[in-house]
Amino acid sequence: MAKKKICFVIAPIGDDESEIRKRSDQILKHVIEPATSECGYEAIRADKIEKPGVITSQVIQHIIEDSLVIADLTGHNANVFYELAIRHALRKPFIQLIQKGEKIPFDVSGTRTIYINHHDLDSVGEAKNGIVGQIKSLEQDASQIETPISISLDLQSLRKSDDPERRSLADIMAVLTELPSRIEERFAERIEPMRRRKIKRFHPMMIDEMMHMSSRSSEDPIGILIIASFLREDVPWLYEIGVEAYRTTKSGSFEDSIQALKGFQRTVEHTLHGPFMEEFMMSSKEGHMMMQELPHILERIIERYISARKSGPNRKK
Repeated sequence: MAKKKICFVIAPIGDDESEIRKRSDQILKHVIEPATSECGYEAIRADKIEKPGVITSQVIQHIIEDSLVIADLTGHNANVFYELAIRHALRKPFIQLIQKGEKIPFDVSGTRTIYINHHDLDSVGEAKNGIVGQIKSLEQDASQIETPISISLDLQSLRKSDDPERRSLADIMAVLTELPSRIEERFAERIEPMRRRKIKRFHPMMIDEMMHMSSRSSEDPIGILIIASFLREDVPWLYEIGVEAYRTTKSGSFEDSIQALKGFQRTVEHTLHGPFMEEFMMSSKEGHMMMQELPHILERIIERYISARKSGPNRKK
């Protein structure tokens, strides 16, 4: 039997019995260990190192030598980012994950990161699948690993080139590298007024009514308009997309209608689970309920619409 490769886990550990330790243990046991084991890795965290010696040097040795590193960015722990930076500099395989609702610091925000809510079994399952998927991708081709440090080094190399075209390419890359922070700043300017108020324009009973409404078979998905109206003031772009999707169901073909409804559904899910919107929506019980239930309600409305169109008098041939 082949010896398992080592996956070193960088994570905030905390004191015994602390909430940080409990969460870290749960993530390790129920998410990281099953996913890495499936791919032939043994997951080891710093506090699980059994060899005698200076813990810091052993941690750095694992970061340098192990086949894979998984870093949990939750809580913005300084040690985690220090250790992750070493791995970034080496440009060796790594995976980032973070608690849902937390914002990824800009320096590592450009790197694909897995979001997880360890209290949500669906989220746990998605995180495990995400880790397995990234491991397989890294094993297939680890030469394409990009990190903030590697990009910076590449830019420096291009800028020192004697080739004018390579120096021009360095300027273009620099602009593209800075673009996410500029977008983030502009979006923050738009979102800040939203943070200063809480969503309290609807009663939780409205969610129950929407869920009841989504169970009715109808060729008229009026629920799409109701959902869009809830979002109109805070996320107007979703309102516009929702209204357009509803209009398509009234005048477009069956295929165009499904495409428009699915597009609205995807946009809602991506928007509500973005770092800014998660922080905003979670600031009130109503917002939290809205964020949790809307994707399910949308799914039911669309399913019922498809079923009604296929079986109704004007069914699709």
